[in-house]
Amino acid sequence: MKLSVSGKGGSGKTTISGTLARLAGRQGRQVIAIDADTNPNLALTLGLGAAQFEDTPPLPHGLMQHKQVDGETVLSLSRPVAEVTAQFGKQCPDDVRLIMVGSVRGAASG
Repeated sequence: MKLSVSGKGGSGKTTISGTLARLAGRQGRQVIAIDADTNPNLALTLGLGAAQFEDTPPLPHGLMQHKQVDGETVLSLSRPVAEVTAQFGKQCPDDVRLIMVGSVRGAASG
């Protein structure tokens, strides 16, 4: 099962995502929670302390490959998912693994 949560700011996306991830983990499902927010707080909802959160490595830039498939751009990982989660995932309570996409490098023109 794959699940994505989106919506406007302050609508509870992080709380809902973290709660669903932990419930699924408690049921024995393999859970990889991905925090791609520019203001990442999913680690706290998943039960990590502030020190553990600071310890979580973000995915490096360039890990995603852009490919053209039938005239559309498709993103894919340049390395196997298991390798990425082993190297960059942080183990959380309830058997959830957290991946931090990274932070904004800075403003650009345009």
